[in-house]
Amino acid sequence: MIENSYWVSEWAKIRQDELVRFPNNFKIHECFIQDISRSDFESAFRELWHIFSNIYNDIATAPESFGMPLYKTDDYSSLSSQARDSRNSVYRPFQLLFNLMISGSFNGGIFIFDKFKFKEINKVKSTRLLLNRLGDYGFVVDDNNFISYPDNEDIIRVLKLMAEKSYKSDRLNDFFSCHYKLFQDDFNTADYGFGPDIVADKMHTKEEQDFIYEMDATLRSMGYFSQVKIWNEGPGYAYYDKESVMKANGPYNFLLLSWKAKLRLYLRIRNASNCIDYLKECPDTVKQMFMGEDYGCKNRYNKRCKFGQEYSIDGNSYWRCGCYIAPFHISPKKCDIPHYIKLVELGVKKWFGTGGGYL
Repeated sequence: MIENSYWVSEWAKIRQDELVRFPNNFKIHECFIQDISRSDFESAFRELWHIFSNIYNDIATAPESFGMPLYKTDDYSSLSSQARDSRNSVYRPFQLLFNLMISGSFNGGIFIFDKFKFKEINKVKSTRLLLNRLGDYGFVVDDNNFISYPDNEDIIRVLKLMAEKSYKSDRLNDFFSCHYKLFQDDFNTADYGFGPDIVADKMHTKEEQDFIYEMDATLRSMGYFSQVKIWNEGPGYAYYDKESVMKANGPYNFLLLSWKAKLRLYLRIRNASNCIDYLKECPDTVKQMFMGEDYGCKNRYNKRCKFGQEYSIDGNSYWRCGCYIAPFHISPKKCDIPHYIKLVELGVKKWFGTGGGYL
């Protein structure tokens, strides 16, 4: 985190990273290319993706020019209302574009929005300022309620289609992240974004995506149950050894998480000491997960911690907090999947001392 930076700048950079990377070729349903060729559609969408990326980047660099809240990271915690407000504020220019698109239609090739409908649905702060800022990216909104993009007339057409599909399928976040899969099905179908896709779609590399699907297939073959688990820094997908624990939203054994658009695997290891002997057989890519420590939360220092643990490796002591999320995490590798599973099996039960047994 940059010293003395603003929370809104931090979140704008994260949202830029969360723009969904698209392959060289992606499916476009025929309903989206009735009035535009496939090549022109794809070209306009790619240009639109870069426009979104530039806006996120410029919010991160100069948030004051977008009328964003200027709460400093040094002054407010990540759980404060100010940080939450900053996180949501990043979407304002894109929410504004969305509201404009679903408020209007094309008439003779010209897009016109209904100003009364727009005023009814638009709750975006600093609308006038943001409309002016959108002009810096090529959008023109004139006094006659016309919206155009003179450099490429297909931009508005594709943006309108993306907004309509997001609206009908209740996928506003896919609009914000410029998700190419919005176009693979017809207007009334959104057959994607389920299961591990919720994490895989945010990744930037094929290696990360391959790991996610391999880990998912392995755990499902072992009988694990799974569900979406949204975290503050991104979407996650959690795995449980019992269906009853999952339904009660209890502790997961494994969590695949998009942590600011980077893959993390969390392991529910409650007793690291039970893993030390096996760790000697593991490659360094796995051992590293045990070699650092965190400071823990306030419960460590007020002596009320129930989920933290201390363990030793080669005479060195380490502490891991487990109060809010599983204590061990790593940027995973597919070749190490058997080790991750074995470590959770060894360390899933917590030791309560001599005569206390395991839980």
